[in-house]
Amino acid sequence: MFIYFRRGGLMTAWVRVRDRITARDARGLADLVITLSEAERAEVARRLPDLRGDLRQAAGRRAGERWSPGLGGSGWDGDGDGEWDEEGDGGEGNGRGPGAWDGAWAGDGVGGHGEVLRIAGAGVLAGPAATAAWLTRRELTGRRARTKEVTRVLAARPAGWQAEVAARLVKKIRTPDDRNAPLALAVLRACGTPPPEHDPLVTAWLRTRPAAGDPLIGPLLPRIFEAEGVGRLLREERLEPAPTHSLALIEELVATGRVSRVELLDGCLRRFLRGGDAIDLRFFVRLHRMLDPTPQEAAAHVRDYLRLLPAAPGTVAELALAQVRRAGPYEKAEAIEAIGALTFRPEAKLALQGLRWLEREAAHAAGLAPALATAFGHASYEVQERATRIALKHAAAFAPAREVLAEAVPLLPATLGTRVAAQFGGDVTPREQPAAVTPPPLPAPAGPEPFPEPTLDVSHSVYLWVDGERWLAAFVQQAAGDRKEMRRTLAEQFGGAYPQVYAHEEWVDVSQWIGALARQVTEPAADPGPTSDPGPTSDPGPTSDPGPTSGPAPAADPGPASGPEPADPWAGAGVWTGAGDAEEGGGLERAFGRLFEAAWKEAERLLGFGVPSERMARTSDQPRPRRPRLPLPETLAPPHLFLLRRLDEIYRALRAGTLPPVLLATPTLTTGHLDPAVLVDRLAECAAAGVEPLPVDLAQALLRLPRGRHPEAAAQAARIDTPAATTAALWLNGAGLPDPETGLRWSYTEGATGHYFDEREPGYRPHDIRLEPLLRAVPTGLEALDGLLREQARWSWGHHNHSMNWWPSLLPSHREVVAVDFLPYLFGSQGAMLWVSALADADGPAGEAMALTLAVKVANADPEAASLLVRMAARGDLPAEDVGAQVALLLRRTPYYQARQVVGVLAEAAREGAYAAVWRILTNLLPALLPAPGERPRAAHTEAVTLAADVATWAGARGAIPEVSAYATGDGRSRFVRECVRLHDRLGRP
Repeated sequence: MFIYFRRGGLMTAWVRVRDRITARDARGLADLVITLSEAERAEVARRLPDLRGDLRQAAGRRAGERWSPGLGGSGWDGDGDGEWDEEGDGGEGNGRGPGAWDGAWAGDGVGGHGEVLRIAGAGVLAGPAATAAWLTRRELTGRRARTKEVTRVLAARPAGWQAEVAARLVKKIRTPDDRNAPLALAVLRACGTPPPEHDPLVTAWLRTRPAAGDPLIGPLLPRIFEAEGVGRLLREERLEPAPTHSLALIEELVATGRVSRVELLDGCLRRFLRGGDAIDLRFFVRLHRMLDPTPQEAAAHVRDYLRLLPAAPGTVAELALAQVRRAGPYEKAEAIEAIGALTFRPEAKLALQGLRWLEREAAHAAGLAPALATAFGHASYEVQERATRIALKHAAAFAPAREVLAEAVPLLPATLGTRVAAQFGGDVTPREQPAAVTPPPLPAPAGPEPFPEPTLDVSHSVYLWVDGERWLAAFVQQAAGDRKEMRRTLAEQFGGAYPQVYAHEEWVDVSQWIGALARQVTEPAADPGPTSDPGPTSDPGPTSDPGPTSGPAPAADPGPASGPEPADPWAGAGVWTGAGDAEEGGGLERAFGRLFEAAWKEAERLLGFGVPSERMARTSDQPRPRRPRLPLPETLAPPHLFLLRRLDEIYRALRAGTLPPVLLATPTLTTGHLDPAVLVDRLAECAAAGVEPLPVDLAQALLRLPRGRHPEAAAQAARIDTPAATTAALWLNGAGLPDPETGLRWSYTEGATGHYFDEREPGYRPHDIRLEPLLRAVPTGLEALDGLLREQARWSWGHHNHSMNWWPSLLPSHREVVAVDFLPYLFGSQGAMLWVSALADADGPAGEAMALTLAVKVANADPEAASLLVRMAARGDLPAEDVGAQVALLLRRTPYYQARQVVGVLAEAAREGAYAAVWRILTNLLPALLPAPGERPRAAHTEAVTLAADVATWAGARGAIPEVSAYATGDGRSRFVRECVRLHDRLGRP
């Protein structure tokens, strides 16, 4: 063993290796381990696992200081075989796993030491199996893991050992983007080891976009025709306007003679004959087109091409047909076989080509009669009609085979069968008419269910809003009494959950607030308070206006290091008054303001108390510092911030000892609505306890009241004579919240410039599409409500995906406002789509935003889309015409949706009884579903018109649709034209 000296002491090989590992000196470590003796390698190999464990533990401790699980999340598994951060991106932006704190390194689980640990293992481990296992440990790898020095060290080991390690690395590849693929490919290239047979290796190699000089081209390119997954991986490769990477590479290799055209053509044919769907074979079809076989090459494989005609996907069959024709002259038996295969095809295009070929070969009519009889039974009316015309035109030639054709006559429609039977005999059997479908009536609307009883026995992640409201209600009720039992229950329920919650300056998840509330009960002194002091506020007044009459401000939070209570984070956020003409916006706001003030004055007259005018003034727009633990208003959508504000005031009241005995806003129905009488009872309970309700909780309770006036409850609330009860009395006696003015605009980006669709239609269907919400609301005088009803900032898309299920319950009588808040998340986030059902069951007008939300549900062919349409139609609040118009816009403006999916959803809703509503949807949608001028009708067009004709019959609809009438003048050859005629006749001619 070589021994080195350092500062008067011995410096063994292990110390030198360890120092280079801790310093992350990849090149120096590689140079060192290559020179080690066998004894030194054994010593380093013995100590290396312990060093890895130490580095992993240190990384875990550092990660724990900076990361805590979010809503419903779970901690990362410190084991190197855990499932965190497989992407190797350091967890940047997702807050998961150790990579979240050290994204500058390779995204590993050992503090960025993954590369050097792999280098050391490659140089010192003796067995190939142990080496391969070490090099592929999850904590040491990542998508950004570098392989240069590891490969250099492996290349210095014995050749046989390298080959076995390379084979083991290859066998660990499972997918094209496997994290083990870069090293395996690098080793194969550097060591010259023949690659083992392994399909994922081929797809992983292709995923790297190899260049012409890649040494793996020779052994791996021939395998693309056998390896599973190659076709799907390369499905987007194209020839026009220029060959894309893989096709261009093969074209270059063929041009330079490195790859044989004949071998590539043989490979394509082998792949076609193995079978597969159109997507799997698309690349090979394009490769075959690029190779462009000569007539001689096609003739050599004509039997293979004939074998493809009956059952291969349509694109492959078309290719095979072209080669069969190119290979001519062909024998009579080959022609009969090919024509029979084509007329057997379900695609009308190929069947028609077979009939054209049949007509050219009429001299062999006797042998072709079975193919013609097959065409009689084709699903396409156009094919059947063409076969009938050929039979009658060449009746003399087909006379010897008249029995074959006579037997097939029943396969034809009666009008065509009669003509053929007159010439060849046979029985004309009219096709059975489908039984008339009588859809059931709309089901009776189901009422909402009672809200479940409060309980603390829910999951600590509190994902669903019903669980959250039940937990909060039970928490506040029990916190007002003996907390001993409550403390034990919460300790069992939460245990060690949310250990790092107090380390965060902002709590953006509902679960963080829930966890903090629970810990405040189980560990009252655990919260050290925010570490940063936001500084004094210029307006240290109450956090929220309690209403038209004044009342005591909530007590300040006495927690440690809390300092002065800063002002409301959403006060001054403002109410949107329009970005257009200022005078017009101001006039609209003033008009709504006068109506609102008149309603308050009428309530004043009826109930006998005054409304100070200064309380009606609009909230000041003066900026205020944010409250600790609450995010800045502009960083979150208004509903999420409103929800956090309510949780914040509960938490502060808990710490201050000022919690009321009951929360006002706990719903009484599962829609989120609150019974007015129950609200009055809760106000009375708070008054009896001498505690004023929490301001945001009061605002939430008012929003959950059913629409309209409730004079009896208003009179009872007025008699309670507390500030909160007075506010509630005014609200109950008035009309509640005036419906805000809502809307939306479609926008897109072209180049680097944004445009609105209503100002400039794009020349193509863009991918970067945004829905911009518009919201105008009359100030209510309650800061909580005014903040909720503001228009969200364009980029205020904070961490609220897990809380969007709460949003419909915040405004159960104003679903259009929630639909407006959902708009920015309809394209690209499933969060909003999961909770559309709650909006459908809510109350209030359903405008443009609600219609678009439903339209996206329909266009996505969501499993619950049809049932939503039926439920809303049964209640009579489905904006059917608007839904149809919005679906039409989705199909025209976006590339995401397919017309056939839309037709399927509408057909299901119509069969379940909503046919009248579906017809109203179709009146605006049908023009968008019809073929564009010059476009050939497709199956989706036929299905749409067929559905429209059926639904119009069920609904008794009248009134011609011009776009349908334009197609109803055809000769009736295609089913599409026949269905247009049927619909046109049903609606009546103008």
